[in-house]
Amino acid sequence: MLTFRLDSFICSFGSDEEFWKEAGAQGCIYRNKIEQRKDDAAWCYYHVWHAGRIIGQLEFRSFSEWDKLGYVHLFYLIPEYRGIGVFDQLHRFVEDQLIMAGCSGAVLTASKTNLPALKAYDRHGWYWLGPNPKHAMTDFYRIDFS
Repeated sequence: MLTFRLDSFICSFGSDEEFWKEAGAQGCIYRNKIEQRKDDAAWCYYHVWHAGRIIGQLEFRSFSEWDKLGYVHLFYLIPEYRGIGVFDQLHRFVEDQLIMAGCSGAVLTASKTNLPALKAYDRHGWYWLGPNPKHAMTDFYRIDFS
């Protein structure tokens, strides 16, 4: 899980410089968070498998600071599975899970410089909510489920 999270961070911000501050030495903070949340149905962590290997990762939760909106922390695919339609399937899965949990939509933050991700989000109906006051390099996006 940590390897995919790290690659996602590098794709978003161009380096791993700030990643280790959030994840802790060898990812200990990140791993501890997952361990604490693993039995809470509101938190969802999935590996994406194809042909016997892990090709991606999803992290999301069925709550946020906005009423009835889930929060997507991570859509991740290894490079050879990007841009070939797999994201569409993952997006639908996350949407279905959040709808079943009672969410009417979701929010996420995305790097202003991660153009492939922003394109994919736009294609699926995510729209800009505004800047993220906690991280100047990211903006908030929202989607409303139909």
